[in-house]
Parts: sequence; C-alpha cells; structure tokens
Amino acid sequence: MSQADTLTPQLTELCRLLADKQFGVGGSCLLWQLGLVEKPTDIDVVCTEADFAAISALLSKAGYQPQLITSDPKYATAKFSHFRHAEGRSVDLMAGIAVRKENTISRFAFHPERCRWQDGICWMPPADWLQIYQLFGRSERIAQLRQYLVQLRLGSLT
Repeated sequence: MSQADTLTPQLTELCRLLADKQFGVGGSCLLWQLGLVEKPTDIDVVCTEADFAAISALLSKAGYQPQLITSDPKYATAKFSHFRHAEGRSVDLMAGIAVRKENTISRFAFHPERCRWQDGICWMPPADWLQIYQLFGRSERIAQLRQYLVQLRLGSLT
C-alpha cells in the first residue's frame, strides 16, 4: 500500500483524536488534497497556543513520540514539536507561527473557525497556507498555491 493510499485513514484517525481541540491540517497534506503534490512529506498540524499542550499529550498517548530537532534561528514560532509514530508517519505540531526577518518578527494569526471539515479531516484554508509559505519563504509552494487560488477564483466567476 502506498503512502497516498494510507494517508486519508491516517488523517481521519488523527482528526478524530483531536476533534474537540482547535486545530487544522495543512502543509503538504493540504497541497496533496488539492491535487498539487503527489506525495506529502509529513502531516502539518497548526493549533492554538492554548491547545498545544493538550494536543501534544493526545499525540503521545496515541503512539507518536516527540523527536529532538535542531531549531532554526530563522523561526520564532511560539510552540513547535515534531512527532514520529512507530508506523513511520510524522507530525509537525505548531502554534504561534512566526519568522524572524531583518530584526522584525512576522507572525501568522491562526483562525481555527476558518478551518473546514471534509470527510473526517479538518483542513486549513489554502489562503492561510499561502500566508505561512510566504512567511517561510517557500517560493515553489507559494507559486503552487497562488496558481490554485487564481484558478479557483476564475472557475467561480464562470
């Protein structure tokens, strides 16, 4: 079974686990769901700072082990953890996303009320991930999402 074949049940299971928290799935999983990439690299979950500790605990109870990672001084995100499951999947959990740029800190404001549930998965809006990728300076991802959003808008006008 390929990663894509198992991803939807993994995301559904994860979202069911976190259902009473304020969070959303984004990153390469969102791009995959939109048909923009074939293979997500990991599962990116953005949550409120208030729910970060509770979500971390739920992930640990579900078999996700926190991993030590080297922090990049570019990032000023308030809370970040990388988890890996025994079955191989990994989750990056983030809250209070922020990036340092030339003596300033640019922040992304997470609005969980903008997330939408579809087929048991709580997805963040593509426009939110466009903002996040702009903060991170991920030009390829920015181009993919801009093109998607333009096509979406043009499609809604016809």
